[in-house]
Amino acid sequence: MIQCQKCNKSIPEEKGLVNTNTQTNEKMVICEACFKEYMGVDYKTFQVRKENAKQGCLATVVCLFVTVYAFMEYGVLYGVVGLIATGLIYYFSAKIK
Repeated sequence: MIQCQKCNKSIPEEKGLVNTNTQTNEKMVICEACFKEYMGVDYKTFQVRKENAKQGCLATVVCLFVTVYAFMEYGVLYGVVGLIATGLIYYFSAKIK
């Protein structure tokens, strides 16, 4: 059992969340209730949004590489179509919540 450093509640070690303060680079262990209070969203939703952001970024990078390849191999028309597709993927991946 560990103690939440905000509310001093006892929590199991596997349920403890490590929060890093970006300004002071200080790490502290908090419970899920304090995480929700601090971030404004529960931890499971936070994990899903983080994973969606990673996947959207990866999809955009892959599309950019494919666009460059299409531009070099097949010409300007395919490059422009690839840029439009990349823009749409970036736009719609950012809109998903």
